Amino acid sequence: MKPRRRFDLRENLWRVGAVLGGLLALNLAFYLFFNLPRLRALESLEDRRNTAARELRTTMTRVETIQRLVAQYDDQTRRLDDFYENLLGTQMDRMTTIQKEVRGIATEFHIDPEAIDYNPEEIQGAGLTLFQITIPLIGGYPNLRQFINRIESSKHLLIVDSVELTGAREGGAMLSLTIKISTVFHAPRQTAAPKPAPA
Repeated sequence: MKPRRRFDLRENLWRVGAVLGGLLALNLAFYLFFNLPRLRALESLEDRRNTAARELRTTMTRVETIQRLVAQYDDQTRRLDDFYENLLGTQMDRMTTIQKEVRGIATEFHIDPEAIDYNPEEIQGAGLTLFQITIPLIGGYPNLRQFINRIESSKHLLIVDSVELTGAREGGAMLSLTIKISTVFHAPRQTAAPKPAPA
């Protein structure tokens, strides 16, 4: 039996180099054809994920802004509806009550209620009706001032538009005034009745 020949690195260096070169080439080919495309695909996927995350954050911010604006709009709409329905009301709901109140104040200050003039006028395009009240009044300054205070403190949104001096008596102790008062009614749009179907 022949003794086994020892491996001599110096004699077989080219073989070792060839084997290592082959392994290196194999690793390089594996990297270029398998790992590199996967790494590039992973980078592209991460870029798309980051872009989608940024777009999602922007969209969520816009949604929150829109939701806040919608909530503000709903709140203002409720307030406006409450103002029209409960504070202004319609002419049918409030006119009689206002006339009673004005007549009561006039009687308290010894004014003939029949001398009071009422004039409703629709404000075009606004959905409102302006209700003007003209009251002739005779009295002393403190009495007239108290009358005006009573009108302005009314819960029916009465506004003193003008106070016109028409004369004076007893050396100016008694004044004759014409006081114009106004308020506003909500005038909801009338929906047209459907036409009857032809027979």
